[in-house]
Amino acid sequence: MENMFRLSNGQASAKRLKTDSENYKACADECITLHLFDPSTSSSWPPSGVTGSFKPEFTHQIFGDDEEIVGYKGLAVDIYFSQADFQACVEIAFEDKAYGATDILSTLQEHFPGGLTLDKQQFLTVATRQAGAPLQKLGSPLSIPGVRKGLSVTQANLAEGSQELKDLHERLQPFLLFFIDGASFIDVDDPKWELLLATEHQAGQDVVVGFCTLYTFYAYPDTRRFRLSQILVLPPFQHKGIGAALLQAAYVMADKCNAVDVTFEDPTDTLQSLRDLTDLQRAMDCAWLQSAAEQVAAVWQTADPAASVGTSGSLRMASGTNKVLAGAQKQLRISQQQARRIWEAVLYAQPIVRTDAGLATLAQLIRRRIEGNSASVKKQAETKRVFDVARQGFIMRKCKGSVPLLPGNGVPVVMENDEQTPEEAEEALTEALTARITSLDAQLAKLGILKR
Repeated sequence: MENMFRLSNGQASAKRLKTDSENYKACADECITLHLFDPSTSSSWPPSGVTGSFKPEFTHQIFGDDEEIVGYKGLAVDIYFSQADFQACVEIAFEDKAYGATDILSTLQEHFPGGLTLDKQQFLTVATRQAGAPLQKLGSPLSIPGVRKGLSVTQANLAEGSQELKDLHERLQPFLLFFIDGASFIDVDDPKWELLLATEHQAGQDVVVGFCTLYTFYAYPDTRRFRLSQILVLPPFQHKGIGAALLQAAYVMADKCNAVDVTFEDPTDTLQSLRDLTDLQRAMDCAWLQSAAEQVAAVWQTADPAASVGTSGSLRMASGTNKVLAGAQKQLRISQQQARRIWEAVLYAQPIVRTDAGLATLAQLIRRRIEGNSASVKKQAETKRVFDVARQGFIMRKCKGSVPLLPGNGVPVVMENDEQTPEEAEEALTEALTARITSLDAQLAKLGILKR
């Protein structure tokens, strides 16, 4: 931009203008740009070795629900991250600034626990010094089947890890706020947090391309289970199998310690799709599971769809499918609900199932699962109440038994579909069935089982 002011270590002057002017408002999503750069190729400003520039998906967790920055005209905020250790430097440029404008630097620094500086020269000096550091030495490398050459995943316990590892994780956390809605930072001193760090060897050095965190829970009688809490692949490296490698690494961890399963904390649609695809690939490698699917598919050729599917959402005991689901759940280390989803996909991979008779039975199977999910969620919601706590806001509690609607007993949780008519509920179910079959087509096409 021409005639731009650039914020330095000193304070920029401001005019006494009204900050509510549309010319002095900016959408944070649009005016902020994030940059990754290779410090080994950059010694002057702006850095010459930029390897990726991208916009944030979310800024409301930093700049408020409106995602708005006020008091600047022609605003551009560029945040540079060193690929060596993710030290960060921000450059704030604008044509004009009004009195009472948003304090951009302080607002950002509150959400950059690893530091955010305006001092470009110091930033370049530190970044250059850290270039080429062997990141894989920060933890234990995991052997992941099928991962392409040059891509590695390292596992480390955050509480027991080195200070260098903790510092790196701290500098990576701001990316969560920019790309995961509702993200929050974790307590690295809690010994139950595990970090998976995906790195790629580029131009003679290791580069962080993604990471995920998992929380460890005790499982009776003497094992554990993992819950995947956060997972992020940096934008320049997305759609290259890195997310799948991180999920595979989580399962490798679970196998090593004989964990019950790997569950997911409120997965987005995109993450659930990746989870389904990863689990399906693993399931297709299980010969016994394929054999079971072939046997069931043969039965479906002549079976009555309504008679073949039990009210539990799985095939009746006569087909032995309940044992298959339990076996898949145990071997793949997935939840019961996920086992049912994967079993649907394994069945759909059978050519016989993709005939009219087979699809009718599969539709019944999917329908019962969806209906069971809705009933389960509603039942759980009926036991919860929302209470207004003085000076603390609202809290939700689970109540035992039937709670009468009396003062002090809280407000019942209302489900969005409580007021649906039977016709509306049936229409929603039909849409869900159609969407599920479409997603199964896409999954099998990605694995090369079906042609698009």
